[in-house]
Amino acid sequence: MIKKIVALGMVCALTVPLGAVQDTARRLADGTKVPLRLTETISSATAKNGDPVNLEVVEDIEVGGVVVIKKGTPVRGVVVEAQERRRMGRAGKLSYTVTETKTIDRQPIRLRATRESSGGSHVTGVAVTTAAVAVFVPVAAPFFLLRKGKDLVVPEGTRIEAFVDGEHVLTSAVVAPAAVANTTLITNADVMALHKAGFSDDLIIAKIKGSKGSFNLEPVDLVQLKSEGISERLLTAMVEAPKQH
Repeated sequence: MIKKIVALGMVCALTVPLGAVQDTARRLADGTKVPLRLTETISSATAKNGDPVNLEVVEDIEVGGVVVIKKGTPVRGVVVEAQERRRMGRAGKLSYTVTETKTIDRQPIRLRATRESSGGSHVTGVAVTTAAVAVFVPVAAPFFLLRKGKDLVVPEGTRIEAFVDGEHVLTSAVVAPAAVANTTLITNADVMALHKAGFSDDLIIAKIKGSKGSFNLEPVDLVQLKSEGISERLLTAMVEAPKQH
């Protein structure tokens, strides 16, 4: 009886679709935390509604032990509301949000996070001061009305937490460098992953020569690879690599 139960358990395990397991491992769940930092200083005195905000990811984001978003990946943001300091001691106001980053193979990942801040306000203090001065020195009162609050400045390096907006099914090209080393095929995404991981051109070229290439090397692909920092030595090795049959 025990042997039958064990056998049944093995059959059930073998009948679980392998694709389902792999598919789950390639899903970036909604709400996954993505820590960020500002890579520039923004101020309510100069920012305008709709201005871009530049940030970057500060930690590797993994799915099933595989890095899918690399530390240092740029993040897009936008100023939602900007208002410089105003008269009557009213402080500046600044709201910005994040919108998108990319996986190691350039797949867009939507993000959500909003940060809103206001500088210290002096409205009450100005009103009291103006009223008091108006009693004794009426002519001076209008000058106090010109007093302004503070502009809000958010310095470079400010940390915020963003979250993945909606579940994302990742492409099969999102692989860790270790996974690249265990396959006989190599793609554009693999080369970019190895390059971003800090491997030398010599090592990547050796890997290309020892593998079958499955590269997309149309002019537009070469331009994209070049813009990602891939050297001409690497591009030449990719062009000359043995092709998949």
